[in-house]
Amino acid sequence: MKHLRALLVLVVLVNLAVIGYLLARRPPGDPGTSAMEAVKPLLTSETMEETRYDLSRRAKELDVILISMDALRYDRTGLSGSGRGLTPNLDSFAQEAVVFHDATTVAPWTLPAHMSLWTGRWPSVHGVTNKLRLLSKDQLVPTSLSPGIETFPDHLIRAGWKAVGFTGGAGVQASYGFGRGFETYLDDRPFAGLDYSAPKAIEWLKAHGGERFFMFLHGYDVHGQHPLAGPPARDQVQGYQGSLDGSIEEQARLREKGLDAARGKPGTPPSLAGALGPEDGRFLAEVYDRKVKGADERLGAFLAQLKVLGIYDRAVIAIVSDHGDEFLEHGHLDHGHTLYQEQLHVVMAIRFPGAAKRHDVKEPVRLLDLFPTVFAALGIEGPSGVDGVSLVPLLRGTEGAAPTPVVAETDYRLFVHQRAIRRGPWKLVLDLADGQRQLFHLGKDPGEAQDVSSSEPRITYEMEQELRGWMDGVRTNPQHYLGIQQAPIETF
Repeated sequence: MKHLRALLVLVVLVNLAVIGYLLARRPPGDPGTSAMEAVKPLLTSETMEETRYDLSRRAKELDVILISMDALRYDRTGLSGSGRGLTPNLDSFAQEAVVFHDATTVAPWTLPAHMSLWTGRWPSVHGVTNKLRLLSKDQLVPTSLSPGIETFPDHLIRAGWKAVGFTGGAGVQASYGFGRGFETYLDDRPFAGLDYSAPKAIEWLKAHGGERFFMFLHGYDVHGQHPLAGPPARDQVQGYQGSLDGSIEEQARLREKGLDAARGKPGTPPSLAGALGPEDGRFLAEVYDRKVKGADERLGAFLAQLKVLGIYDRAVIAIVSDHGDEFLEHGHLDHGHTLYQEQLHVVMAIRFPGAAKRHDVKEPVRLLDLFPTVFAALGIEGPSGVDGVSLVPLLRGTEGAAPTPVVAETDYRLFVHQRAIRRGPWKLVLDLADGQRQLFHLGKDPGEAQDVSSSEPRITYEMEQELRGWMDGVRTNPQHYLGIQQAPIETF
């Protein structure tokens, strides 16, 4: 296939050269056919479409950089059309990138979402769904990716790329399987931001500038467990009259309180909304927004260094977020515990060197499609039998190329067991513990405030059957988790 594409490109170039020669020999004053009219049929042919996003001839010259901005909500970025102005550097990057506006993460928290990115497989398939796994009814042990499951970094390493990682640790620690085969993998500071990981990455780049590499850069800058830079949050957010202080210690307490409510712990309210009011939610969201602005500044500084070092234009650069965050939209805080859009709608943008024009993609895609897309563009082989697919056909405008199904899952803390599936504007959320179903029309109700499962029984039934069919296909079976006691908080 590579040779065929190269031959097609050569044919087009030869034809262009012939046309140029004939036009140059045209007698003076002969109106004839303009050069643009002559070449237009070639430029719009299927032959040219076949060569778009094809970097196979340059693959051995290109670096690959994956930047993960942990917990960044899509709606906080300029990519969403937000006028908040929080992400000017990300927005500038997007002007030369493919921007996927409807990207869904496969899981609403760090560990399983990144492992699905790493492997191209659903969490139920790769099995790294929690920091701990159930070894027996009464024994939990640390989780790690099975040695038998290949990753996309594994293949890059075998193909000659040197792999290095500079991360915020915690949910992306090397011990879970992320650092396998890496020459360097920084994960020694839990919940560290780009202010820690990015300078280390730049140091490495300055020392290894001539080597072909794959770099994973990650930061928890906007995460609830990463502190807001500068003065205390109460001093930065004006006009708030409530009792919250915006600290990471407070965030941890509120998160656990909300999780107690979610699992029905006796003596707890059904949600945090009873203990916190709208003003509190707005305050915490404002603290988050200030973190987003700081994260974007650090992202901009890193991208600027890539340009100074001459790396920016010789690398495939992908910027993603792994999940979002909730600020009482559905009665709780943080992430991992539900499958609503504030947690599932993520950032996903890829800059391919040589394609300097922005390409906006509105079709639904999945986070686990990212590596298959990069590999297809580079023309290199990845792991076989993965669930993710290349989006290159979609980028070329091939009919029916959008990936399906769009599914998300969470087995957070071994007590939340939910699955979600989308079909067009419809989204179904299924709670496997009690069978509760919720149906939303995202076009009419993007905030998922109105469950219409009762008024749309046929769609609810059909989508539940589709979802259960998918579950059977991937052999997802959380039933053996149901009823066990939650492990101590500190172990998570």
